[in-house]
Amino acid sequence: MSKYINTIPLSSIDRMAIVLGKGRLARQVREDVGCDLTINLGFFNGSKPVGHLKIDGKVLSKPDWGCWGYAWDNGGDIKMEALPSPKANYISGTELLTPMVGLGDSIPYDHEKLGGARGRTALALGVEKLITYCANDGKDGATMEGLQTELYELGAETAIGADGGGSSQGSGDSWDVRSSDVPERPVHNYLCIWLKKESKEDKPVSKTVCLDPGHGPGCVNGSPDGSYKEYEFAWDMSQRVKTHLERCGVKVVMTKDESGYPSLTERADVSNKSKADLFVSLHSNAEGNAGWGAARGFLIYTSMGPMTAGRNVAALKIIDRMSAAGVVLGKNTIQYNAEYTVLVKTNAPAMIVEHGFHTNKEDVALLKTTEYRAKLAEATAKGVCDFLGIAWADYPVGDGTTSGADDWAAGAWAKAKDKGIMDGTRPTEPVTRQELAVVLDRAGMLK
Repeated sequence: MSKYINTIPLSSIDRMAIVLGKGRLARQVREDVGCDLTINLGFFNGSKPVGHLKIDGKVLSKPDWGCWGYAWDNGGDIKMEALPSPKANYISGTELLTPMVGLGDSIPYDHEKLGGARGRTALALGVEKLITYCANDGKDGATMEGLQTELYELGAETAIGADGGGSSQGSGDSWDVRSSDVPERPVHNYLCIWLKKESKEDKPVSKTVCLDPGHGPGCVNGSPDGSYKEYEFAWDMSQRVKTHLERCGVKVVMTKDESGYPSLTERADVSNKSKADLFVSLHSNAEGNAGWGAARGFLIYTSMGPMTAGRNVAALKIIDRMSAAGVVLGKNTIQYNAEYTVLVKTNAPAMIVEHGFHTNKEDVALLKTTEYRAKLAEATAKGVCDFLGIAWADYPVGDGTTSGADDWAAGAWAKAKDKGIMDGTRPTEPVTRQELAVVLDRAGMLK
């Protein structure tokens, strides 16, 4: 993985600490200290930190100039303050969003040493949330100005950049961003975050999600070469996501059956009547012309800000899961459009999930594969569960691979996987009744 953005409610932080690297990489530090998440944080010159740095009451670096940075005692109390600060921990970086630097203002940094698009690590604060940002050089590299804008769009009110490029790295439970340098570069210090161990209800049945497979039979939306149809993809995705959510104990309401093509208002009405906790409309995107285009990647539409609104919190949860799964992300992963009927007429937090562009050759090649659809569906469902506060229920223990069917069943197994009837996992595991129903439905036997 080359990029990961994590949004953490401040109320869920147990503690935070700056840990000296001592020759270790991010994932090694995380394993050694037992934290939930770690990222490199802070500039250094050789073995010496650059800028303001204080760890557990001990000042390690105090230049003769002041600046804005982050300070805290235990972690959940983190705030942007003028440094040096009396708090037990503080760190400075490039001032991206501070009381002195707003969106679009000139950012104070060495353009020769730190300019251009490159890997970045950043720390930001929004309303009651902490945002960690970690990306490598290459396609995920960003300019300082681009990083400022991206963090602002994620809901950041304050932010600092904390890496000069090349050494950006981080590690979490389901993700690992490795340094762009070869060999990988250990850094002077890391930010480690421990989360509160909150008990979650096992398979609660009190949450309802309304899934809306976009469009329907007869819709012409699809790839310019005719090899991909959006309505077919949307229906397949809805069944995959539905299976995941129901396994986790979520009640799923569908706006349509496979052959249906209700109006947009009718779709919103289904959600409203079910009193859904979340409305998710499943689609693929188009660049707006009849031919192939360059725009690609995953993005989500919601009606409007702020980023603290439930619809945008839910969208960020799904985007986080997509990023962790290695899904190709669009340039602006959350976009607002108050003209989409299903976004403004639905009472529940609502979003339109665009899983890629069917006008882009690279995206279409992925969207047509069972493996990529399985990845998209799982990440979507995991993000929904994160938003609803529901524990993810893994598949029953099995080999979890896309192979392993016995010789006598190998041919049929391959066909079922290619046709999207089976997801290609657990070939020798028993089938539950609800899984059987989904298989029969995908096979067209439940008309």
